[in-house]
Amino acid sequence: MGPPDSIVELGDTEVTEDIFMDYLSSLGESAFRGEAYNLFEHNCNTFSNEVAQFLTGRKIPSYITDLPSEVLSTPFGQALRPLLDSIQIQPPGGSTFHGHNGQS
Repeated sequence: MGPPDSIVELGDTEVTEDIFMDYLSSLGESAFRGEAYNLFEHNCNTFSNEVAQFLTGRKIPSYITDLPSEVLSTPFGQALRPLLDSIQIQPPGGSTFHGHNGQS
């Protein structure tokens, strides 16, 4: 919350807004449906990495994508995992993505 700690430039894209919105919609219907979310293995960093690769051909830095496994490798992370795995996280309003022109 608040201003970012850092900004990582990944490059430019030639992807049009229409293509990008179609891509986001397809992700919301397949790999990134709400019920597929997992705090440690399939999370916002996974999504950001996928989108970054689509737009620029570059991945987000590994210090971001590796963070969940780093946490889980600690005794505290191992102790917390059963509790966090038992919590089901669903996005508000379901997993439907509404495109830029109001279409789902």
